[in-house]
Amino acid sequence: MPCGYSDSLNKFQQLLVMRIFRTDRVVNSMKNFIMSRMSPFYVQSPPLLYDKIYKMSTEKTPIVFTLSPGADPQGEVQRLADDLGFG
Repeated sequence: MPCGYSDSLNKFQQLLVMRIFRTDRVVNSMKNFIMSRMSPFYVQSPPLLYDKIYKMSTEKTPIVFTLSPGADPQGEVQRLADDLGFG
């Protein structure tokens, strides 16, 4: 935070300043705010268990990946394919 605002403002006020001046950093600031107030549990994604997902799928219920920037399940899918003998 510029001008010593990190010392003079509380975490919520810092979040508001971030929202005004750096909208590109709001998501990370919000995660930091939630972690400081609650715990990291509330911002962590649950682990994906691809073998369980595969067992729930059929030829009529395929697996569909909705990806966000930075997400790449290719390694895990390849590992599952190798384990199942598809690779």
